[in-house]
Amino acid sequence: MDNSYMTGDIVMNATDISGLADYRQLHLQSVRKIIITVEVLDKDLNTIETIQGLSTGGSINISSESLLRRTGSLSFTLIDYLMPKQESLLWITNRIRIYVGIENASSLDSDITHFCIGTFYITEPNIDIDSASRSITITLEDNMMKWDQEELERKLVIEAGTPLHTAVEELMRYYGEFNIDVEFTELTIPYKLEFSEGDNISSVLTKLRDLYMDWVCYYDVEGIFRFKKMQIQREDGEPISWSFVNEGDHITSFKESFTYKELKNKVIVIGSTDEKTGLTPRAEAKITNEESPFHEDKIGIKKKVIADSSLSTESQCNAKARYELFKSSTFQERLDITTAPIYFLDGNDIVEIIDPTTNKPEKFIIDSISLGLGVGEEMSISTHKLYFDHFDVDSSLEKSREIADIVSEGILNKGWLSLSEKRIEEYYGLIGSGSRVIIRFEKGSRYGTTAYVTGYAGDSTQTLTVDLADFESYGDNGDTGAGKAEYSDRILGHETVHILMNDVFGVIKTINMPTWFKEGAAELIHGADERLKISIVESGSINDSKLDSIVQIAVNMLNSNAWKGDNDTYSASYLILKYLDKCISANKSMKDLMKSIKDSKSTGGTAVKDAIVANTSFTKYEDFVSDFKANAKAFVKTRITLNLIGDEQDTGSIGGTDHRGTKPLNAEDVFDNSKAVKGIALNNFKVEFDKP
Repeated sequence: MDNSYMTGDIVMNATDISGLADYRQLHLQSVRKIIITVEVLDKDLNTIETIQGLSTGGSINISSESLLRRTGSLSFTLIDYLMPKQESLLWITNRIRIYVGIENASSLDSDITHFCIGTFYITEPNIDIDSASRSITITLEDNMMKWDQEELERKLVIEAGTPLHTAVEELMRYYGEFNIDVEFTELTIPYKLEFSEGDNISSVLTKLRDLYMDWVCYYDVEGIFRFKKMQIQREDGEPISWSFVNEGDHITSFKESFTYKELKNKVIVIGSTDEKTGLTPRAEAKITNEESPFHEDKIGIKKKVIADSSLSTESQCNAKARYELFKSSTFQERLDITTAPIYFLDGNDIVEIIDPTTNKPEKFIIDSISLGLGVGEEMSISTHKLYFDHFDVDSSLEKSREIADIVSEGILNKGWLSLSEKRIEEYYGLIGSGSRVIIRFEKGSRYGTTAYVTGYAGDSTQTLTVDLADFESYGDNGDTGAGKAEYSDRILGHETVHILMNDVFGVIKTINMPTWFKEGAAELIHGADERLKISIVESGSINDSKLDSIVQIAVNMLNSNAWKGDNDTYSASYLILKYLDKCISANKSMKDLMKSIKDSKSTGGTAVKDAIVANTSFTKYEDFVSDFKANAKAFVKTRITLNLIGDEQDTGSIGGTDHRGTKPLNAEDVFDNSKAVKGIALNNFKVEFDKP
């Protein structure tokens, strides 16, 4: 039993790897010393105990296509406090988190890096006793297991028109799950959904996930519930998590299979006819890249027609068409490999392998993983080959390219990223490493998710995805017609903060930071007083009840890291950062706070809390929360300058007079496009454009 904390680095998530080169070298050592560590967690995922040295083996299985993504088993030497009884560490109310640690043989101190491979419920403890040994084996299922068991007590009705993300969030919160990350979307529930008493929550989640086909729902290794749109990979945009090319004898065997039978290059989806209007939603997706070996000019039209009465909107049909074409416009080539374990790989990660049919490096996406936890055991990986043929579901490609050119011009010659980058360096002290950023364009729905940044496992590359529906704009600032808060340079200035945080802190640490901190810092760099006014101002004055609500939302986030993703949540996160900036000790600034986070050896959430204590007068993080709760309302009324009946003379940016600047910065001035250096997208990154 080891009651102390683990030593060494902790890698919590496979979305990206900070210090990747070191982690790759760990896995490439000819001899590995492996340490299995088990954290016993209470119902709130707080650590009760840390166990090392008692595990005798086990296995973990990962399936990217299942709601229940992670399952497995773990065996221990049987000691009394592991017996399945109420006082046991392995009791029904507890969960466990498993790490595989690899010792660095080249380090003088034999440093250990711990890779988190899952957070689980204990479902079936089995005891095995014979004359020579006593052992206990526990069956493991990730947190989704709870929703297979949880059943509706009464009928559940989700009305048509409910935002998809709202339906998911309210369902999870109603049943007590607050550790969630649900992607905001403009998509709505297309028709009334009804579920009966006795239906389990998993069936509700499955229905919500499959309404638009291209969404995924699962728990990650940390036990965070995630509901988000799938990203269809493109050849020049998605980096790889691991390359098996020139990596010695990691692969011990592989088997490949493929089929011509289901190959399609055109998919037509027909929904149900609306009885009132007589209209039938319909969508068509086809391969448009003439270089594709599957283009109709080369193999003729291979068409798939889907009539689905559960699809009642064009958006549903579009999503279905894209998804089905993505699956069908290949040979469905599958490659199964056996390899030495690589502990940070996860479902839907991309690996590079020499394809025996072409004898060239090809990219494959992971469908499932089976991993043994004993000494000398191997990892089995099932993959399918990625094709990167462009296809479209509408006829607006020419317009999309026109808007993409506007955005590219703004980024390259008007400073829509680089001016924010300079302010981030000046006020946050974050400087890029020269890594790669791919600017990608997609066509979604107006006023949905305008832009977002993604980091990846196995590569320092990031992608900035821009939704062209929200970026048709004019002028140097990029006036989209949606108000001054939605100028293109401000939207992309916000995203630049995420790019810098991922690069400087590492995506692992950034992912584990509370969302209020990341989004609040991104809002503070350009100012979000206009957003705050929407949340608290009514009829030309501050509405006390609305302000109270924003403060309470902020307090809830500070205490639980809850995140809803609506306008009020962003306003609350912005308010926290404005308050925090004013609380920083004399002779210090946000630069010092950010440096504390960067230098911290703790995970992201703890690093933020420790940085607040280190750079303010508060002796405990809880003291900061209490102070905010008591004084935030007065702070808004006395310390934030809002123009209650007109445009803001200062947007509230950290560079304006509301904070640390010497002159007010309004919506047009907050990023002075005249100071942009033409031809420079970002000063400290390599930027590439992936145009439609």
